[in-house]
Amino acid sequence: MIRSGLIIMLLLAAAGCRNEVQTSLWQQIKSLSEEKTELSLEVQRLERENAKLTDQVKTLAAMDRDERLDVLAGPESVRIGRHSGLYDKSGAPDGTPDTLVVYLEPIDADQDVIKAPGRVRVELWNLAADADRQARLKRWDIPPEELRSLWGRGLLGAYYRLQLPLDGILTSNEKELTVRIRFTDYLTGRVLTDQARIEN
Repeated sequence: MIRSGLIIMLLLAAAGCRNEVQTSLWQQIKSLSEEKTELSLEVQRLERENAKLTDQVKTLAAMDRDERLDVLAGPESVRIGRHSGLYDKSGAPDGTPDTLVVYLEPIDADQDVIKAPGRVRVELWNLAADADRQARLKRWDIPPEELRSLWGRGLLGAYYRLQLPLDGILTSNEKELTVRIRFTDYLTGRVLTDQARIEN
């Protein structure tokens, strides 16, 4: 009697373990099935994207490269806008300028200001500096990804608005300064320059 009771208990315990194993296996199968579906959808998305890019490459290959570059509106020149200057953005009591603001205008062949991708170097010069003082006061380099975010429009037109910290480089002796810009156009590879005088 005791022996048969032990056998029954062992059989029930084995059956319970088997049910737990089956449940765990079903959960694994379900999880793998969901993962397979996600991967299948991702493969389909990548295949569509690949087909689109292949069509784009074929279209570009069929076009004349020089003709295509000629019709793209790249800048022919750059200009420092007239509102460029030195400003006191911090509101210091002495009114000393702490920011150089440069309105940069890339201009195409039709004399329109365009949003051209590129890299900018800005230099601030004191061309009347004494021999013991360096003429170039400061230089700023603005990469394309930063320049892109500085595009703006106003009542008087469109421009890149560059706000450049002076970091206390100015003295009261510097009355007339020169700003030079060097714009490297990422579409055509041209390097365009301009300079303007700025009153302190």
